[in-house]
Amino acid sequence: MLERELEIFVHGPGGIRRLFVYRRWMFLLPLGVLAVLASGGAWLWRFQSGYEELALRRQAALGELAGQKAAALRLRDRVRLLTEETGRITSFNTKLGVMLDSPAATDVPGGATAPRLPATALDGDLGRRLFDFLDGLGRRLAVAEVAQQDLARSLFARKLEFLAKPSLWPVRGFITSGFGARPSPFGRGGDFHNGVDIKAPIGSPVFAAGAGRVIEADTMSGYGLRVVISHDYGLETVYAHLKKAEVKPGQQVKRGQIIAQSGNSGRTTGAHLHYEVHAGDTPVNPRQYMLD
Repeated sequence: MLERELEIFVHGPGGIRRLFVYRRWMFLLPLGVLAVLASGGAWLWRFQSGYEELALRRQAALGELAGQKAAALRLRDRVRLLTEETGRITSFNTKLGVMLDSPAATDVPGGATAPRLPATALDGDLGRRLFDFLDGLGRRLAVAEVAQQDLARSLFARKLEFLAKPSLWPVRGFITSGFGARPSPFGRGGDFHNGVDIKAPIGSPVFAAGAGRVIEADTMSGYGLRVVISHDYGLETVYAHLKKAEVKPGQQVKRGQIIAQSGNSGRTTGAHLHYEVHAGDTPVNPRQYMLD
């Protein structure tokens, strides 16, 4: 049994002297520290032994999560493209229906609004919402496809009518002023715009939007040099602010035939083509006939 206290003496040339005093706690304290360290090491060892496995599992989970996020983003982009394509098909069908006086394109269930894509790729119920969206989109595409097939059959049977109606863009460019009420471009109040203005450089070729007969090719106040074509089915088209007319009154023209050169004649604020469509002598929005 350890003594409580132990004094150690040494004998030397100068006599006997005490070297140090050894007490029992000096022996027990290191043993206690070693015991604590040993128990702590044993407790931590179980975590250390599985660390590599946990690290591998964590890396695998992170890789799988990244793959799922990438797949969700790709799916979202693809669905967005399908949505845009559905809208384009519906718009195209609507315009064809207007041209052929057919309700086929306007009878699509749900109107012109396509089902909406889930707002975020991180929604908790993303899977269910995507399935619902794709199911609705599939039904809509099927209806649009049937409508296009019906319209295609109508077009085949009514080819001459299609060629006569003004479906082409009369000039290559973009619309700077649409149909309807607008502020006056000359800075005095507002006015009603009977057609659309299509920006085009002077001298650009102007095409007949549909087959018909030229009834006017002259100058008119405000319009400058203009060409007016009479189509079947009570339709007329007007092409104004021209530089030069390439056709004469009484001349038959084909759909897509060059009839003039765009210019800046008449009352304008810049070079463009003013284009109108009249149905029964009443101006209507040309955009409902102009196929994209």
